[in-house]
Amino acid sequence: MPSRSLQDLPDGTDVFLDANIFIYAVGEQSAQCKDLLLRCAQERVFGITTFDIVNEVTHRLMILEALSVGLIQKGGAEELKKRVARIPFLTKYWVLASKIFALNVLLLQTDESRLRQAHAVRASEGLLTNDSLIVAAMNEFGIPALATRDNDFDHLPNLIVYKPTDLP
Repeated sequence: MPSRSLQDLPDGTDVFLDANIFIYAVGEQSAQCKDLLLRCAQERVFGITTFDIVNEVTHRLMILEALSVGLIQKGGAEELKKRVARIPFLTKYWVLASKIFALNVLLLQTDESRLRQAHAVRASEGLLTNDSLIVAAMNEFGIPALATRDNDFDHLPNLIVYKPTDLP
């Protein structure tokens, strides 16, 4: 099913929020992502995500902060691991990530049942681990819509995928 613009997400929709939506909103790279989170906060749409996604956002923001302050020049966690003594000085990432808790977004916990369901999704749909956990959560809770920039969901016929269209 072809993806749709985030701007076309109707009010009243339950929507699963992928990590990149938070990243593009926090990084001020997408006005549409920022608007979606505002709509969630105002309960115009019902944003749902998992603690796994919050963890992924936290990790990515930590890496971005390390890059922005020159702690690492490229790469990601492997480079940062070489400078573990400096990690406690990175603090902005958590200030940003913890704002998710104030957004009026429902946070779902992961359990063994969902992990097993995610495996079935990987086997049937060819998704990677984190993406299969998203689909398993959506299936479990009957969430019809996904907000993401990720193209890996485009081949799934039962998902309505909404993407920011204001990014290059």
